[in-house]
Amino acid sequence: MPELPEVETIRLNLHEHLVGDRILKVTLRRADIVCGDPEDFLAAVGGKRVVGTDRRGKAMWLCLEGDIAVAVHLRMSGRLLLVQSSDELPPHTHMLAELSGGRRLIYVDPRRFGRLELLHLGRFDQSVILRNIGPDALSEDLSAQYLQEAAGAHSVGIKQFLLDQSHLAGIGNIYASEILHRVGLHPATPANRVTTEEMQRIIDATREILEAAIGARGTTLGDSQYQTGLGQSGGYQQCLRVYGKAEENCPVPGCDGVIRRSKIAQRSTYFCPVCQARGRGRRAGR
Repeated sequence: MPELPEVETIRLNLHEHLVGDRILKVTLRRADIVCGDPEDFLAAVGGKRVVGTDRRGKAMWLCLEGDIAVAVHLRMSGRLLLVQSSDELPPHTHMLAELSGGRRLIYVDPRRFGRLELLHLGRFDQSVILRNIGPDALSEDLSAQYLQEAAGAHSVGIKQFLLDQSHLAGIGNIYASEILHRVGLHPATPANRVTTEEMQRIIDATREILEAAIGARGTTLGDSQYQTGLGQSGGYQQCLRVYGKAEENCPVPGCDGVIRRSKIAQRSTYFCPVCQARGRGRRAGR
């Protein structure tokens, strides 16, 4: 957490409200959040104008003048917020950038797992944050054949496969549970047993769920640190079908299953034992 919808929501906020501003000064309160030399980071970023934004998977970056960018990976608890210069800084603020528009861009991270990195556009293969990341989960070029071939050598459960960012970038624990319920696949189904048709259903459900979550500004749960780039909560938690719903009735019409919670690869996993019978699902969770 945050996953693709939350990161994309933040990116959209910053693209609308930050592009065109100049970064007057950057202060690092903790140098260890920067991949690489912090002094190089400060020297390169200070004085540059923000000219655009982009994202892949759970990583996003601010494009600056001079063909450079600042990449951000929020990991477990990172937040990237646009605030007024007069606002009191929240605890665990590790980076603040003074902007020409009289505001600040701040990076807040209680657990300090997130990272910032100076990128040179066109040389992403040298990036610590972006290397070894697979295609974006919302990429128009994503195909069922690619996913099936990627899964061919993996006997791990399909949920664990989807969480591996080297195969597909952007899906985390919450949305993996939602996607597999929508498709009707048990999360422990071996990835190399999933058919091409089932992979296409995964792609279709992924697009439907992630786009809806972006439209709702992401998911903010009770213990979540996630806020949008403007400090707002998300709303997709109202639409979750299985995640966090243990012991509730399955929402699929005509299904008499009760949502269960189990641990898969050390992660809490929610599923319906009826709609998502062990092995290949036979009913779509719609």
